Amino acid sequence: MKKIVLIALGTLALVGCGGTAKIAGGKEGAAQAFFAASSASSAGANRSASPADITGSASWKCPEGGEASLSGFSLNVNTGGGTGATVNQSFTIKYTNCGAAKSAAGVAVYNGSFTVTQSVIAGASGASVDQTFKGRIEVQGAFNDFIEADVKQSVSVTGLSSSSGAVSMKLIGTITTSEGTNTFNEDVNVMAGGQIAVAASK
Repeated sequence: MKKIVLIALGTLALVGCGGTAKIAGGKEGAAQAFFAASSASSAGANRSASPADITGSASWKCPEGGEASLSGFSLNVNTGGGTGATVNQSFTIKYTNCGAAKSAAGVAVYNGSFTVTQSVIAGASGASVDQTFKGRIEVQGAFNDFIEADVKQSVSVTGLSSSSGAVSMKLIGTITTSEGTNTFNEDVNVMAGGQIAVAASK
């Protein structure tokens, strides 16, 4: 398992204030920043619970203010004849001044959208989510960065909606920030609650 290492910046100078901070930490930092965005998809997973509702839209309150809206749902339920069921759905997440993460530099505010295809697999031991994200969001507020994703994420439903503690997920695909493109095919540990690493000034 990989672990996110948050840069301790208590005695380091940050990149200048006023929206100039950058997402740091290489693959781990990109995964952490992406996970903060992916938490909004928990609103879609919650909608998939029986009885399934595909009308209208859903919203997710961002932990540091603002919201993400989920819309354009299409849904297919496969009961499979066993003890569990799989709900396959697709939707768009739009982030509007969404304070999805925080850092030593301040709040990271997400704007933009991802197209998501999501499979929620329910079983006797709980539910998991396999979902693919495609699109780009701008990371603003204290930051001047972006997250561009074409990646599949596998994670438990409880982990996706968690507000604290460590979460294990598997990523397959690419996540790009201003540091570059990171290619994943591995398990990654992230911290719930939206804490991300920032680059120190050189």
